[in-house]
Amino acid sequence: MTPHTKNILVAIDGSQNSNRAFNQAVQLAQRCNANLYLTRVVEDYYLNEDDGILQMVNYEDDPEVVAARDDLNQKFMMTVYPITDTFLRIGDPKKIIADYLVRGLKIDLLVIGKFGKNNNRRTNLGKIARFLKNNVSCQVLIVE
Repeated sequence: MTPHTKNILVAIDGSQNSNRAFNQAVQLAQRCNANLYLTRVVEDYYLNEDDGILQMVNYEDDPEVVAARDDLNQKFMMTVYPITDTFLRIGDPKKIIADYLVRGLKIDLLVIGKFGKNNNRRTNLGKIARFLKNNVSCQVLIVE
């Protein structure tokens, strides 16, 4: 992280690691006086859309989407440092975070947890985190 960090994106998924990543991102945003963006991507790899994103109306009753929305809202409401914006998306987290959010928001620092709630540590050691670290155009902080 540099003193010129102005836009920080933190990706959460409800796991303990992502909660730690969120707390770390809030602290960094405070130190840098940066814009803080929060996203949660509900994984759906069975989409037929070319860009991997569907509109929320297709999923508004899905329990996982409802839980994700509630988690975002809770963090937004309970955080003292102002969150600039939140994004709830459905699709491939790698594609949505790397291709749409990091580039679209001109993110300087992406903060993520090393292991998500759906990852099996023995077979999927930080697959999404590793992909993002190697494929985004900004600094990446991976929190364990």
